[in-house]
Amino acid sequence: MSVDITQHSSKGLLFFLALSLTAALMNSSAPTPLYPFYQDHLRLNAVDLTFIFGAYGAGVLLALMTLARIAGHVKDQRFLLLAAIVLVLIGAWLCAACDSLWALCAARAISGLGAGIMTTAVNVTLVRFGPLDNGKLAATLATLAMIIGLALGPVLSGAALQLNLYPASLPFWLIMALVTVAALGVLMLWPRNAIQAHTRVRHEQASLREGLRGIGRPFHLCAWSVFFSWSFTACIFVIGPSAAEQQLGLSDRGIFGYSMAIYLLIAGASQLYCKRLDAARALRSGLVAQCAAFLLLLTAFSIHSLTLAALALVIGGYAYGAIFVGSARLINQLAPASCHAKLVAYFYMTIYLFNAVPIPLGLLVDSIGLAPSVLAALIFFLGLGAVLAVLATWVRLPHAHP
Repeated sequence: MSVDITQHSSKGLLFFLALSLTAALMNSSAPTPLYPFYQDHLRLNAVDLTFIFGAYGAGVLLALMTLARIAGHVKDQRFLLLAAIVLVLIGAWLCAACDSLWALCAARAISGLGAGIMTTAVNVTLVRFGPLDNGKLAATLATLAMIIGLALGPVLSGAALQLNLYPASLPFWLIMALVTVAALGVLMLWPRNAIQAHTRVRHEQASLREGLRGIGRPFHLCAWSVFFSWSFTACIFVIGPSAAEQQLGLSDRGIFGYSMAIYLLIAGASQLYCKRLDAARALRSGLVAQCAAFLLLLTAFSIHSLTLAALALVIGGYAYGAIFVGSARLINQLAPASCHAKLVAYFYMTIYLFNAVPIPLGLLVDSIGLAPSVLAALIFFLGLGAVLAVLATWVRLPHAHP
């Protein structure tokens, strides 16, 4: 693996790197309030919306699988950054111009490829050009960039919907402008005198199967807990706008976008807070909080209470952050050095399968209707969450403070 070493890191470069990631994640979440708009204008079924969502996830997953093999061998990260920027620009432009289901799916798949490459490239580059603090500043910048990006995307498209300002295209043109500014900033501030220091990395002898056998049950508990949490969030993003409109009386689609932004900001704040907690405690508290959120949502949809649903999303936002931070830290603690990279890559590949979960829910909505489908999904998620919470209590997890 090559490491770029500079005596004086550029604050401007770090800013534009973080801005690049923010813009890519804005492109990721911007379509959330637009799903009912697409459904009305393109005459789509509920399951069609899940294909649009799943196409993005497929692109991200493909990017992660590819980069898991080659990222460490790329000497100049600008190649990856430029590839990511081009893909994000193409994906956003296609989203702004699309007028059919399959065109939207292709656009979202390209956007997912760009976001996956951007996430990897920016994280690596922040570490290489950041201060010598064991990557703490890089991790903080990357976390904040992802939180802000995911939160601002729905705000942008939600505002366009409320103001009726070309909601299907204007958000993506603004994202393209932001990506271009970030790209120019990165290229202009890239250090010209960076010293390339090559370090030899030992070939990993342990196989993935041996690594999984070494960790045992805690690995699967962590991976499937995050998969469970992100699957529920994916269902909210795809089916949530219609459910809130029909069952909770939320007629303003822009407000749903703002709600999702608040949900993601709470999740981000939860991640920052839970870094201070013991990893196992963070995971367990997140699973319990997620079950509490399901109970509140079941009550909210039964009595058609928008207030209870909003409270459930607040609790669910904490759960999202706690489950992810606790699980990710436990994986890093438990993974042996001989196959750490393989296990981490497998961890993310496992949890990114969550993008396929809304598809069966969409089929269920088309078959039996929205209200019974939402009820069945919440009961299913509640039961699964309870099982995971019990397993998190039974499985022996390491207790190590940060």
